[in-house]
Amino acid sequence: MLAPLRRAFYVEGEEAGRHLGPWLRRYISRVQRDGTGADSRRDQMNRVNPKYVARNYLAQLAIDALVDGDSSVINRLVTVLQSPYADQPEHDQLAERRPEWARHKAGCSALSCSS
Repeated sequence: MLAPLRRAFYVEGEEAGRHLGPWLRRYISRVQRDGTGADSRRDQMNRVNPKYVARNYLAQLAIDALVDGDSSVINRLVTVLQSPYADQPEHDQLAERRPEWARHKAGCSALSCSS
């Protein structure tokens, strides 16, 4: 049940699914009661859940590139974020989870209120 979601996890093993497993069982039960088809449910979710989000590490990549005089990273990000719900396969890398290098880099994993 968790296998299709594993690539989105930041932790491995039992801990990753400890809370998600019970939630997924409740979700599957609700889906079965609702009777909505998979395609319809997917379309509804895709209309309200953006695929592309301005994440901290993406902003940091853009900042680092701008410091080096390269505006292509921010231009790409702005272009993609103009249609965050649209499937843009050529930009799927921008929809992936935070890379490991950004886990403890200042400004990438979390920002304070003063950031």
